[in-house]
Amino acid sequence: MFGDDNFLDNGYLWGRIVAMNRIYLLLGTNIGNLEENLLQATCAIEANGIRILKKSKIYKTKPWGVEDQPDFLNLALEVESELSAVELVRILKLIESRMGRKKTEKRWHPRLIDIDILFWGDDVIEHAELKIPHREFFNRPFAMRILSEIAPDFKPPGAKKALKEYLVGECDERVEVYRD
Repeated sequence: MFGDDNFLDNGYLWGRIVAMNRIYLLLGTNIGNLEENLLQATCAIEANGIRILKKSKIYKTKPWGVEDQPDFLNLALEVESELSAVELVRILKLIESRMGRKKTEKRWHPRLIDIDILFWGDDVIEHAELKIPHREFFNRPFAMRILSEIAPDFKPPGAKKALKEYLVGECDERVEVYRD
């Protein structure tokens, strides 16, 4: 056990440091039992070895993109993982699928669960399966508001200011706290 290359001790693998990536996720749902959907997704994330460091309150938000649909419940998570971004997005898509999300060509329509990777620390990632930072993040004030609760001083890659500074003067009419 102690000579085994796989022995992990306080974040150190004998002979090298295991890099943990800090990642920001946004979860959303507007079909079915919304609170249960968020709870189930959060539990599935943890069950896949992704450590949740911070969790925002649950927010009720107005639909974005296609407005003729039910309101959403959203929450943000700060997580850490040893997974690569591609491995993580595949796990998140598998969680969505196992929860019953149906793949559709329509964007911004009702969904049982949606789990987006917003940021991967300070990294910019361009891959066929994902783009980080999330390409719509700065177009969605509700996402900025929710993430700023758990990461107000986070400065997105390429940004000149922290999240909380982007929200100065922003109207909250599309976002309300649903539950602490």
